[in-house]
Amino acid sequence: MGPTKAPGHDGFPAMFFQRYWHIVGKEIVEYCLGILNNNEEVASFNNTNIVLIPKLLRPTKLVNFRPISLCTVMYKIVAKTIANRLQEVIGRCVDKVQNTFVPG
Repeated sequence: MGPTKAPGHDGFPAMFFQRYWHIVGKEIVEYCLGILNNNEEVASFNNTNIVLIPKLLRPTKLVNFRPISLCTVMYKIVAKTIANRLQEVIGRCVDKVQNTFVPG
């Protein structure tokens, strides 16, 4: 995760968690593992803002914007963990001719 990438709606970029991991790390790990392993509720951080970033100096059409999603760091941790867990079984679920799903 880029440390200064756009933060989610909570306002905390990844740099905050990286810098203060020694303080917040244990609670973040417990919370994320609770979601992943114990079916705990995700609604409290499952909000994402979609923002349009202009590609040009003075955009006049919608195609002149690039959408980005502002997710919380905890959401990204959980989503990345799920993606990594799926890596082990995805090869059995996706046929070789569906190459858009194959890394690389």
